[in-house]
Amino acid sequence: MGPSDHLQEIPVSFSRVGDSVLDVIGQTPLVRLSRYGTGLEPTLYGKLESLNPSGSMKDRAAVRMIEEAEVVNGLRSGSTIIVATSGNMGLAMALVCAVKGFRLICVVDPKISPATERSLRLYGATVVKVYRRDHTGGYHLTRLARVTELQAEYPGAVYLDQYDSPANLAAHQATTGPEILEALEGRVRAVVLCAGTGGSSMGVARFFREHSPQTDIWLVDEHGSLALPGNHGAAPRHLNGMGTSIAPANYDPPSFWQFVDRVVYVQAAEAIQAAVELARCEGILAGGTGGAVLHVMRNIAATSYGPDDNLVAVLPDHGSRYSDTQFDKEWLSVRGIDVPQLFADDSPESTA
Repeated sequence: MGPSDHLQEIPVSFSRVGDSVLDVIGQTPLVRLSRYGTGLEPTLYGKLESLNPSGSMKDRAAVRMIEEAEVVNGLRSGSTIIVATSGNMGLAMALVCAVKGFRLICVVDPKISPATERSLRLYGATVVKVYRRDHTGGYHLTRLARVTELQAEYPGAVYLDQYDSPANLAAHQATTGPEILEALEGRVRAVVLCAGTGGSSMGVARFFREHSPQTDIWLVDEHGSLALPGNHGAAPRHLNGMGTSIAPANYDPPSFWQFVDRVVYVQAAEAIQAAVELARCEGILAGGTGGAVLHVMRNIAATSYGPDDNLVAVLPDHGSRYSDTQFDKEWLSVRGIDVPQLFADDSPESTA
C-alpha cells in the first residue's frame, strides 16, 4: 500500500476559464464559521469577497461602473478616469483599467495602507494623495475637492463617483445578493454588511427585499461616520473601507428604511479584535470592515435568531493589506486603539 492509498478519494472540480481576469469576478464562496460561532443558536457564515481578483468586493462595482462609462461617456483606449478612494475601489478600478487600456488617477489620503498604495502604482495608476483633514475630522471632503481640481486639469477625464452611482448598486443587486441566496438555497435569515459608499449594502438590500423579504438586513458603520440616516455626528474614524464624511446618495434617505432593518455602530477596537479572533479560530484573514460585521453578527445580531436561522456576514476584503496599519502595534498605539488579543501571544525572538 502506498503512503497515500488510505486517503479518501478527492472529487475533481474544474475552475472557470475566462478570456480576461474580468470574467472571473464574483462567485465568491460562503464559509460556515462554526468555530467563531461556537455556542450560538443560529449558524454563521462569511462570504469571502477577498477572493475577487483585486482582493475585494469592489471589483464587482468597478467593472460595472467602467463598462457603463464606456457607453455613456464614450471611453476608449487611452481615456482617463478619476476616482476618489480609501483603497479598495482604487485597486478594483486599476485592475479594470489595466485590462481595458484606460489611464487611472486615484485620489487617496494618509489612511491608505502602504501595501495598497504600492499595488495601485504596480497596476499603473497615478496616485494623488491629500493630507489636510476636512471639517468632519476625515479626509473625504478634501479628496473630493482635489477631484474637482483634477477635472479642471484634465478636461477630458471622466470622474466615476462611487458614492452616487446606480451602477454600483446594480452590480451587487445582480451578483452579490443572488449568490448568497442561491448558496444557502433560499434560507437566509439575515445579512450583515458594512456601510460605506452604499453600493454593496443597498444593492444587496434591494435584492433581498424583492426576492426574500423575510431576510433582515443589518448595516454596520463606525462611530463618527456620516454615511447613514440618523448618524451620531462626525468624529475621526480609523477603519478603511467603511464610513464616510458625507451622506452618499446611494443610501437614498427617503427610502432607506424600506430596505434596512437594523443599523449598529462599532468602535475600531471591536472590529479589529473580531478580525483577529476570526484569523485565529477559522484561518480567515479579514480586514477591519470584515471584523466590524463579524462583531455585530456574533455579539448582537445572533441573539435575535434561533437554531434554524442562517446569518451571513459579507467580508469585503483580505486582512493582509492592513498589516502595516490596522494590525500594527505602533499604528494602533498612536491612535489610542487597544486590541489586547492582537499582541497577547508575542514572545521574544529565538536566539538559538
